[in-house]
Amino acid sequence: MSLRASAALAAGLACAGVFGLGGLAARAVVYNGQLRAAESTAGAELGRVVDSLRSGRPPAAAGGGLSGDALFEIVTDTGEVVVRSAALARLDPARGALPPAPAGAPADWSTRTTTDLRPGEHPDWREYRSYTVLGAVARDVPAALVEPLGRAASTPWDGLAGTDDARRYRLTAYLFVLPWDAQSAMRGVSQLLLHAVPLAVLFVMVVAWLATGRTLRPVEAIRREMAEIGEHALDRRVPVPPSRDEVSRLADTTNATLDRLEQAHRRQQRFVADASHELRSPLANLRAGLEVALVHADRADWPRTASRALGDVQRLQDLVADLLLLAESEAGDPVPPVEVDLAVLAHEQAAERGPLVRCSAEGEVLVRGRLVRLDRLLRNLLDNAERHARSQVTVRVRAAGSEAVVEVLDDGPGIPPEERERVFERFTRLDDARARDTGGSGLGLAIARGIAWRHGGTLRVADSDTGALLVATLPLLTDHPAETSPRA
Repeated sequence: MSLRASAALAAGLACAGVFGLGGLAARAVVYNGQLRAAESTAGAELGRVVDSLRSGRPPAAAGGGLSGDALFEIVTDTGEVVVRSAALARLDPARGALPPAPAGAPADWSTRTTTDLRPGEHPDWREYRSYTVLGAVARDVPAALVEPLGRAASTPWDGLAGTDDARRYRLTAYLFVLPWDAQSAMRGVSQLLLHAVPLAVLFVMVVAWLATGRTLRPVEAIRREMAEIGEHALDRRVPVPPSRDEVSRLADTTNATLDRLEQAHRRQQRFVADASHELRSPLANLRAGLEVALVHADRADWPRTASRALGDVQRLQDLVADLLLLAESEAGDPVPPVEVDLAVLAHEQAAERGPLVRCSAEGEVLVRGRLVRLDRLLRNLLDNAERHARSQVTVRVRAAGSEAVVEVLDDGPGIPPEERERVFERFTRLDDARARDTGGSGLGLAIARGIAWRHGGTLRVADSDTGALLVATLPLLTDHPAETSPRA
């Protein structure tokens, strides 16, 4: 299922759930409200009947103070039925009478109970149910409003004998709370929901479908453009929608990623081209020397030819080793927690190189890193300085705040400001270095910067009065060092 269809379906299901639960709640609220209203009305009617019984006079209002379809029952203290509604007698003829009020009940006694109607002949009638029944007591009711007993009438006053007997009765009057209005209102709500909910769900699904399609239109444009971008079309970019939303930020991020991929691809192409060029020269020299020697085997100076071939092989070996080291430094290998004293490394390397290199170190300068790599960093900086120095190379190692600083200064021609970043690129050699036989492969400073970078530091060319000044900074080792995470 597509994302657009999934969104529309999810919106429709959510809408159906919300409206369904809301409809059930609305039905319950309407039903209970109507039922409370019916109970309140029944209570008022029962009060009028009881007041009439207490006063000894039938009510003047039509219907005897009751609605036309009222279900009522009045019983004596002995449990005999005085009168019950004709509808009640017809619905459940075999039904027993409701109990009278307790013997010691006060004059304002009232009750709220439930009872069942079970018309056996018509079990499917709507009247076949449980009812809430309200009850109240009336004392000293004259016989003229009671006799004859056992009547079935539309009102409590129908069928009275009109006797002038002086006897008095205590009666308990009951009135059923009828749920017909509540059920009618609930059916109306159900009919409304039955028609409204499907329309609302359909409407929400259509809106979600259209809105999702509009939202995903830029995403589809990005997808089509990405599908057409290949190795030879890395300069293409995805369209950025004008809205500054998540899709717009996705397009910006995608273009930024494509920028990095294009730059990495170009660097790779340049690296391959430069590596091919650098490898071609010693291979060509080696082949030419051997071919000439083979053509004139009888006159060839084989020791000299072997010595030259060995030099070319050594140059190839150094170049391959530098390339492998450069690739390893960029592979993201973690830095193990090993303490390295840069001051000791600087003194050792200066001692190896003789009087040309002067070392100045201020006590211990401890960093965390790989000893072999940090030794290579310092060695490459000194090799570069020796290659261009006239008479002196100075290496200084010190601690500055939270950083270890390594400075390598030579008294050579220096590096022009506009070339200070380019010297760290692979196979980059300035013109004067290329003209010299001692010129390196152009990988030394690139390797040195990669090592510094992998150890959380930097390497740059700084201003100096004479020669070139290269400054490397690395994080100092604290008293309680934590694991050093290499940069991604």
